[in-house]
Amino acid sequence: MKKTPTVLVTLLAVVMFGGVLIGGCLALLASGARVLATAHHYTGEQAELDTLAQRTTVFDANGAQIGLLGKQDRQPVQYEEIPQGVIDAVIAIEDQTFWENQGVDIGGAFRALVENVTEGGIQQGGSTITQQLVKNRVLDSERNLDRKVREIVLAYRLDESYTKEQILEEYLNTVYFGQGAYGIKAAAERFFGKNLEQLTLSEAALLAGVISNPEGANPFTNPERAEQRRDAVLDAEVDVGYITRAEARFAGAAPLPLVPTRGELRPTSTFVDEVQSRLFDDPRLGETAAERQAAVLGGGLKVYTTLDPAMQLQAEESVANGLTGATAGFTAALVAIDPATGAVRAMVNGQGFADSQFNIVTDGAGRQMGSTWKVMTLATALANGYSPNDKVDGSSPCRVPFFDGETRNSEGGGSGTIRSATTGSVNCAYVRISTSVGIDKVIAMAQRMGIRDNVEGRPVSDDWDVLTLTLGTIEATPLEMATVASTLASGGVQHDPVFVARVEAPDGTVLIDDAAPAGDRVLPEDVAACVTDVLHGPLGPGGTASGKTPPGRDAAGKTGTTDEEADAAFIGYTPELAAFVWHGSPAGNLPGAGFGGEIPATIWNEFMTGALEGTPATTFPEPTLRCEIPAKRVDELKGRIDLPQPPPTTPTPTPTPTSPVPPATGTPAPAPAPAPAPRPPTPTAPVPAPGGGPPDND
Repeated sequence: MKKTPTVLVTLLAVVMFGGVLIGGCLALLASGARVLATAHHYTGEQAELDTLAQRTTVFDANGAQIGLLGKQDRQPVQYEEIPQGVIDAVIAIEDQTFWENQGVDIGGAFRALVENVTEGGIQQGGSTITQQLVKNRVLDSERNLDRKVREIVLAYRLDESYTKEQILEEYLNTVYFGQGAYGIKAAAERFFGKNLEQLTLSEAALLAGVISNPEGANPFTNPERAEQRRDAVLDAEVDVGYITRAEARFAGAAPLPLVPTRGELRPTSTFVDEVQSRLFDDPRLGETAAERQAAVLGGGLKVYTTLDPAMQLQAEESVANGLTGATAGFTAALVAIDPATGAVRAMVNGQGFADSQFNIVTDGAGRQMGSTWKVMTLATALANGYSPNDKVDGSSPCRVPFFDGETRNSEGGGSGTIRSATTGSVNCAYVRISTSVGIDKVIAMAQRMGIRDNVEGRPVSDDWDVLTLTLGTIEATPLEMATVASTLASGGVQHDPVFVARVEAPDGTVLIDDAAPAGDRVLPEDVAACVTDVLHGPLGPGGTASGKTPPGRDAAGKTGTTDEEADAAFIGYTPELAAFVWHGSPAGNLPGAGFGGEIPATIWNEFMTGALEGTPATTFPEPTLRCEIPAKRVDELKGRIDLPQPPPTTPTPTPTPTSPVPPATGTPAPAPAPAPAPRPPTPTAPVPAPGGGPPDND
């Protein structure tokens, strides 16, 4: 209930009486009397409470809390949520006249003012709960008589503008209790590991007792003083009549808390750290970096992420198991994506967040990923009308006219089809495929499927046009490679990876909603189906990851190994889930990772088996006739068809049977691209790839 305005009459009476009395009795203290006598200057000032900083809470996909972010650990509560025991304890020790006074206890304030003027400064508080709220939320921290008078004036105004319940609610959400806890709810969590409604009489008295001196009465660092303050609160409650003496004795015998509950307001896991970084960069939370950080660290947001806790646990276990017997100091990283939405379901950062906050899954330019890059070359070739049955020379060493240097296979080779070259991961075959279709087209396809060009430390795409591109000499992160896998698993629709599904303001307003992004089609469905059909090979008999198909699943994938086995990788997917695994040394380019079909494929297999347990198995679409185009020789096909283009505004005649390649379903066949300008002949001496030579075949 609002009270009838009486502030001006009451205030002027107190100020005039106090000014006259102090002025007459303490004539030497003219400065103090002058402040009191001129108090009418503040009668027009309003008590506006500033906004409280609140912690942001981060949840997993199931709604369980996985992190707290912020500068002040505060979670405001409504008055109705505050237990009566807490209310009684605070009022008994801080302001016994709270329910009756008008924001200022006239007797207490007068005694404090006389003492302060006598001493020439602020010596006594005499502050009510309302005055304390004004000090914390309206005024600055300066301590002088002028500020004290303003405090009294504003306390009266606040009492007139707010109900007592509102004032007490704001006060208990504002005050600092120590141990990094702001507000009564955070204090209950930090001191006792409890929800607010679970506090006992003893615990409520302890929290009320620390308000006046949070550090000096801290039960974890000064238990004797904390116990004295708790007993003082209990005694005050007895005096007021809130509890009996017997209840006070019983509560006073309870032990003090020994260890505070941990409440870090910063990321404590790789996933939450990535979420925070992405929120800091999201323009939907503010135009400037400062605005976005203020929203995240003080806006009380509810952040609902895409993390699947069961998949995350499975990922951690699979990585740990897969590293058993690995080269000392070597680690592994894994990231899994839902191909239907781009939602990142699990992420393991090699060394772990505690040991290294550099996230190899997402940070920097990445690592060389070896022959997993052949997936993008395969997609480019099939999108440009090549057939899995096309014949290609895989003999080693391989030199290509107008390209610098040469490369070689680490095993086998010879002539075969694109399908067999994929199953056996034949380097020279893929070098010839990429240069035949056009490396510029492979680059464009890689970027459409999820490989970024704007990454610090990575050469710009103009510099990617090298003979060994298809062998993985351009670095990429595991997240980018998992995005490529997700694009294929979704039938050619690329989704940017999503870590944050939804963000809500404290009032429930939805600020971000990325739970179901549309995605972009970057491959025709029949092309994606054909790529997947070919990528069954590496998991099948004679493949570089033979035997690594999860039981009962339709799976596709590709291994990768770099020169001297410094990095090993596996890219793979089912219709339900896509995942990428990297294995190597955090120090970089140290031999010892082995082949992609070993530790990475083993980790991938164990993870996918466990992560998909209980999920109904589905199958990929059957490849269309496009996947059965009669064979031609790759060296005859250079530039024969361009990437699919949007349909023209006028109908395009259907290709005749003599056309070299049938177009994608529903897509008119574009005109043949002009042959690329010849490069000047260059020496064919071997040229090492960045990071230590061309990747090995695996």
